[in-house]
Amino acid sequence: MAKILETLKGINAYPVPLHTLTEIAEGRGLNLQDEATLAVLRGKAYKLATADVLLWLSLAPNISQGGQSYSFSEEQRTQLRKRADTLYADSEDEANLSKPKFGYKGSRL
Repeated sequence: MAKILETLKGINAYPVPLHTLTEIAEGRGLNLQDEATLAVLRGKAYKLATADVLLWLSLAPNISQGGQSYSFSEEQRTQLRKRADTLYADSEDEANLSKPKFGYKGSRL
């Protein structure tokens, strides 16, 4: 059976640094070396960690590494953020949802 580390890395082919995955997992109370059982994969902590990785990917730079290029279009970045927002909403983690920004529009609203 796969480890949690392998499943989080498998979200996308982009080379997410191990340090980033460790921070995300620890922040959500997961151990990267634990088995990725069905209960873990369906759990709130794993879903929130997945959302964190998707959000990180939406902000990741385009890179070239070892002759391989990794890049996202703006549409792909938007889709990653939407998927993360959906997972945050499903897990009732309102703190991480992208919120619309409203400001003063003048005296004629």
